[in-house]
Amino acid sequence: MTFVDLKFMQKVFFQPLMLLAMFMLGGCASVVAPTGGPKDTKAPELQNVSPAALTTHFSEKTIVFSFNEFIQLKDKEKQVVISPIMKPAPEMTVKGKKLIVTLKSPLKDSSTYTINFGNAICDLHEGNALADYTYVFSTGSFVDTLSVKGNVSYAENNKPEKGVLVMLYTSPDDSLPYLSVPSFITRTDDKGDFKISNIGHGPFKIFALKDADNNYKYNSADEPVAFLSSLITGGDSSVIHLRLFKEEEPKLYVKEYKVLNALSARIILNKPSETIIQPLDTTSNSILYTNYNLSRDTIILWFNDTLRDTLKTIVVNQGIAIDTISLYKSTPANSKRTAEKLMVSTLQPTYSIPGELWKFQTSVPLSSINIDKIKITIDSIRPVAFIDSLSPVSKQTFYLNAGPKEKRKYDIAFLPGALTDIYQTTNDTVKFVISTAAFTDYGSLKIKLSGLNTGRYVLQLVDEKDNAMAEKMISADGIYLFENLSPVKCRVKLIEDLDGNGKFTTGNYLKNIQPERCYYYGETITVRANWDIETDWKVKME
Repeated sequence: MTFVDLKFMQKVFFQPLMLLAMFMLGGCASVVAPTGGPKDTKAPELQNVSPAALTTHFSEKTIVFSFNEFIQLKDKEKQVVISPIMKPAPEMTVKGKKLIVTLKSPLKDSSTYTINFGNAICDLHEGNALADYTYVFSTGSFVDTLSVKGNVSYAENNKPEKGVLVMLYTSPDDSLPYLSVPSFITRTDDKGDFKISNIGHGPFKIFALKDADNNYKYNSADEPVAFLSSLITGGDSSVIHLRLFKEEEPKLYVKEYKVLNALSARIILNKPSETIIQPLDTTSNSILYTNYNLSRDTIILWFNDTLRDTLKTIVVNQGIAIDTISLYKSTPANSKRTAEKLMVSTLQPTYSIPGELWKFQTSVPLSSINIDKIKITIDSIRPVAFIDSLSPVSKQTFYLNAGPKEKRKYDIAFLPGALTDIYQTTNDTVKFVISTAAFTDYGSLKIKLSGLNTGRYVLQLVDEKDNAMAEKMISADGIYLFENLSPVKCRVKLIEDLDGNGKFTTGNYLKNIQPERCYYYGETITVRANWDIETDWKVKME
């Protein structure tokens, strides 16, 4: 019988296996890359530039920038600003740690040039930007060192705008922004601030442009602009405020038109006007009624039943024909209106402010209202007296008012024949329920206003999107009360209403008309239910 030594067997077989396993594990661990460590947040560092910055009598065609790490150029079309403008633009090429700029256009004599890279120069891996690096050189015997600075914001809401071109011209000619590229240029930053450095004494014409087509010229009323009426000089320490605005389209035209149904068509103009619509055939009575919206840029035409297949219509403004359009009827010629009842709807919220006018709308403009066939009761029991009125803007809108009762439920019934439209069609019975809230559900705001110049103003409460929630036309310092305000956060806005039209009016560059000024109270106001808020505002007029 043969005996096996177990300890000997363990040494022979198991120890080599364990050594092999340890060797394999060690080999696997050795190829794993280390993890963790701080993230690289450093921007590339410029180590050398040739020719050197601030070089005079510059005549080179190539500029080489050397950095301490591999780089990339991001969004160079928007980030890099060269002043004066070079056309064609320089070619920019990245080769490892170097940026090579090759000039493609001849340089002006005795001129200081700046190349502001914005945030275009970034490291290759993390995208950290070398912020606002500017390279300066001169083709003359010295480098200009003067500068101007300022900010750009929209005139209508005072919000700063980034990416606006701020341009300087060495001539005061008003046509230059339309015809020529500027002598010096920069872009506003995220706060709307700008600075144009390395310029001469001037004087300069300053003009700002939100350039939609990137041609450095003002060629569309859709491009917001800003300007100063006076010239500026380099080295002036004052901060220049430029108020951005869009001009009104100079030419009036029909933007869109559409036949809505057998009885009506809609015409949309590109801007408000006192436009008159009339058939090209002046003997025709095809148009029964013309309805304009409040801003007078949209027109609804209501046709007679005898409308032909096609109605050629002329659009007239101040006695001048601006367009001719053809409206094609959507039903066969000489067809009569399909018998249908006049529809009525309400534009009121679930709960109405006590004393507020109740607003209703009809499917077709009205010709008359028979108040004897309108019944209003409180809590379904007691009838109440009321007044009615048609909107001065649209015969499709009318109002009822039953008095300032709070916490009431009003039942409103329009009996057959209460409303008659322009086609002599009437309504069927239709009923509405309108409830009024309690006065304590609302708050009030009293504003003690001072510092105003003599003139006309619009005092508004606006929401976060600058939409007016309430407004008053005023002309002097005083105490102004806004009542029955729903709980809301709002701002107080003041428009200097120079033309007295009750709204903000934009500017006109060639007529040297600045947009109307707008002022805002410094704090957002929180209106609370059953709270009366008082605030003092001394306006710092400009």
